[in-house]
Amino acid sequence: MKTLEGKVAIVTGSGGGMGIGVALAVAKAGAAVALVGRTREKLEQTAALIAEAGGRALVVPCDITDRAQVDAAVARTEQELGPVWLLVNNAVSTDNRRIEDVDDENLDLVLRSSIHGSLYMMQACFPTMKKAGGRIVNFGSGGATMGMAEVGAYVIAKEGVRGLTKVAATGWGQYGITVNTVCPMVATPLFQTWWDSLDEREKQHQLDQIPMRRLGDGEKDIGAMVVFLAGPGGEYITSRTLHVDGGRAFYDR
Repeated sequence: MKTLEGKVAIVTGSGGGMGIGVALAVAKAGAAVALVGRTREKLEQTAALIAEAGGRALVVPCDITDRAQVDAAVARTEQELGPVWLLVNNAVSTDNRRIEDVDDENLDLVLRSSIHGSLYMMQACFPTMKKAGGRIVNFGSGGATMGMAEVGAYVIAKEGVRGLTKVAATGWGQYGITVNTVCPMVATPLFQTWWDSLDEREKQHQLDQIPMRRLGDGEKDIGAMVVFLAGPGGEYITSRTLHVDGGRAFYDR
């Protein structure tokens, strides 16, 4: 049974990394998916994968840091696919720096792509969700809940996303809207940059910290959680931080 049959979803950052896997999982669950991101070519590659899997996708180029573009992207999605049921805020841009090296440009880059972009998308989808309910999944970071010093601005932004999730969940629950944060352990391009900086011994040490002894898969692990939260089983789950990380989240605080 396709639990999202007849639903419409938006997945931001769906032109690469984990966003591809999440978009595939949502499409395979039956939803029509609007693929939102800055680069049309990358989005079209994801759309081709969804088509091969028998799903339906709409390519919607958009810079989520621009409110006008976000409003237009959501309006186009609803015009061509129907009312949005699921919003997945996955997109983020960052430049990894330690906290002492964070400057205004670095901080603005991450905050605008992560917090501003997520907020704009949520506000644009709200009028429809207020009438018919809906599900919002924001992406946080286990590294942020731990406070990793190597990625200062990223940690600040991702913890801000968790605050955004809680505020929206509290305010919008009365309309049948759930809002949750997922913290994944998966090989995204951002993660890969950090991973490639490690020697083999340190990589093995990091894997040893994961009870499942492997990194997550964007579609089968992270996408599966998004599909669950968007389906019947997620109806009464909101304002939560859910670590999908093979048990790595012993550091959550």
